Amino acid sequence: MITPGVLKILSYIGMVLAVIVGLFTAFTADFMAGIGTAVLGPIVVRIYAELMLIIFELHKELKKIASK
Repeated sequence: MITPGVLKILSYIGMVLAVIVGLFTAFTADFMAGIGTAVLGPIVVRIYAELMLIIFELHKELKKIASK
């Protein structure tokens, strides 16, 4: 199981990769698609990471409730 700390590191790596891929696409293929990827990619990665962190928190709280 991925811990929340590792998930944060992976999300930062994903954000950087999204910007790099977006800029590469902007200068080699389609400019607007590349800029869109460079701008929206990190936002999508952040939303996904936050949702995964919420799931981890829910799991932790449910384990507390179940142990009572």
